[in-house]
Amino acid sequence: MKLSDGLNVSSKPILVITGPTGVGKTAISLALARYFGGDIINADASQLYKGLDIGTAKITPQEMGDIPHHLFSFLNPTERFSIKTYQETVRTLMDQLSRPMMVGGSGLYIRATITDYDLSTSSANGEDDQTLSNQTLHDRLAKIDPDLAQSTHPNNRRRIIRYLELASDRGYIIPKEPTLLYNALVLCLTRPRLLLYERINQRVLLMLQSGWVEEVKGLVNQGIDISQIKEIGYREIESYLQGQLSYEAMVDLIQQKTRHYAKRQMTWFRHQLPSVMIDCETTSLETIIDRVKNFYEQDTHPCL
Repeated sequence: MKLSDGLNVSSKPILVITGPTGVGKTAISLALARYFGGDIINADASQLYKGLDIGTAKITPQEMGDIPHHLFSFLNPTERFSIKTYQETVRTLMDQLSRPMMVGGSGLYIRATITDYDLSTSSANGEDDQTLSNQTLHDRLAKIDPDLAQSTHPNNRRRIIRYLELASDRGYIIPKEPTLLYNALVLCLTRPRLLLYERINQRVLLMLQSGWVEEVKGLVNQGIDISQIKEIGYREIESYLQGQLSYEAMVDLIQQKTRHYAKRQMTWFRHQLPSVMIDCETTSLETIIDRVKNFYEQDTHPCL
């Protein structure tokens, strides 16, 4: 990721706290926001939605305290909200806030906001062809770019659709390297894989103990089509409620899917969102605070 060359760049310091699900972003972001007087902007696509609280590990009002939080729980569970709209909304917010902090694990949303990442009209409208299977879309990609198709999992529907739209709009797929448009420090929180997986397993159990099944029942009673909710766990819980899965099988499946998701996130962060990697097992909060303090005190753009 390179710095802007001739583009309009904001000098306002933007702190980004990201990392895989279950790594501990909420606790550290709250500590940093409290210490530096920042506003937290949600950068987790799943937490934009009302009613998806327990299953997305959404921060509670009690945890928020007096720290301003933005873009949480304002969409209906099956409502569309494109990356383009998110990009525009957050950029406007960051212009208004004195010390904005983006917090969340949706890497593409972050990258689209802080860089000149290309979002053409057709690829940003949040629509996809629901009539085509993942494999059919993947086969289309293979005909256009076999190497790219080989490195892209057939179930990564969103990325495949993105590639196909790029090919249709511009005649090529791989876009130019994004340019950083903000004075941004991206902190990617990590933990050793086995420790992260154990945290994920335990967090799933805690979510279920905290009423996740009842949350899904409530959505069903509201007439929400659970099959349209892409967040991990909701469809699995519905299958359990319908007698299609045992409780134990449901738990195992949610844990497994969440672990796989965390692994994909880390791969993406390492290759698509250059950042400062912070091992939460070996790095103290004081060290992180010092790193952020140095960032706020500097006058030049940091190279990511």
